[in-house]
Amino acid sequence: MNVELDALHKKVTNDRAAAYCYIVETVESQAGTFQQTGSGPNFQGDWITLCTCKRRMRTFMGPGAWKGKWLAGFTTSGVGRGRNFLVYLMRVSHGFESHLDLWFSGVLPAETREAKAADLDRLGDIYRPRDERADRFDPDSYVRPCTGHVHAPAVWHEDVNYTGCSGRRAALLIGDPQYSFLWDHPMIYSAFKVYRGQKKVRLDDLLPQLKRGEAL
Repeated sequence: MNVELDALHKKVTNDRAAAYCYIVETVESQAGTFQQTGSGPNFQGDWITLCTCKRRMRTFMGPGAWKGKWLAGFTTSGVGRGRNFLVYLMRVSHGFESHLDLWFSGVLPAETREAKAADLDRLGDIYRPRDERADRFDPDSYVRPCTGHVHAPAVWHEDVNYTGCSGRRAALLIGDPQYSFLWDHPMIYSAFKVYRGQKKVRLDDLLPQLKRGEAL
């Protein structure tokens, strides 16, 4: 949490894997502190996951191919007063094709899974299967999200059943806890402009373009 830029360089130096940089539209600034008002990326339960938003980007590769890739989420320039500040950075440790696969995988601790459950929290990004043998891509196979959930009443169906590039499903991505970083203050910004969509760069090319920020 709130790692300084020098410490970040030391932690992830010499990593040449691809990094996908994009805007987290749902992050707002409240009294200079970043607040996530959407479900994805999800920061609950001490793990970072991306299982609802950026669906099309998550179809660029199959679930297994995402392992080792990086995701870098930035604020809008409006939130950053003209700059795109880094909100989170994570290296993907696992990718899953469905919420059912993720739920029963055992990768997430039980308490983390419950913290991210969409039927319990309005920002939850994992849907609870009704049965282990259910149809993985049928929304009726899952417990409906709770009242007031940010993707209710209908958008959540696409979280469960979405196809994009080359007919691939949107992979559900889990960050490696050892290489997951989160900032709730404007500490690090991008020297290049981050626009809608995503920008693919190598991590070792991204790091030199990250600069120390200042309070908003």
